[in-house]
Amino acid sequence: MGKGVALTEGRKNCQLNIDLLYPAGFQYSVFSADYRGYVAIDKGVTGIQKSTYYFSGQTAQSSTQTTWTGPLSKDYLIHDEAVSVSAVLSPCGAEGLLNINSQVRLSGASGLNGLLTTDSVDTKFTQVLYLNWQKC
Repeated sequence: MGKGVALTEGRKNCQLNIDLLYPAGFQYSVFSADYRGYVAIDKGVTGIQKSTYYFSGQTAQSSTQTTWTGPLSKDYLIHDEAVSVSAVLSPCGAEGLLNINSQVRLSGASGLNGLLTTDSVDTKFTQVLYLNWQKC
């Protein structure tokens, strides 16, 4: 966000769909995730990095979120713990399409500047997921 930057640039979204094959009789959930990136925001600007996890065909979701308040300028590596993982389990056995909706958002008064990414200066996009497996 900033002078000459379109309002639509204040929110970016990435939808990942992961088709994971696994043995019959098992199911899994995402219980935490690691994200890295860069945040540079003026005083009065708020930045949010949020990820929502769900399986296709199911209504249960789990989200993790980190909020930054300016002034701030730094690389970040965050480890988020999902709060409601037990409610978001893959189908029992064989295959489950895991969906991850990741977004970054900036908000603040007109004239303020902000940048928030979910990558690093090397532009390598990295998300590390930690899975909890159980018999079903």
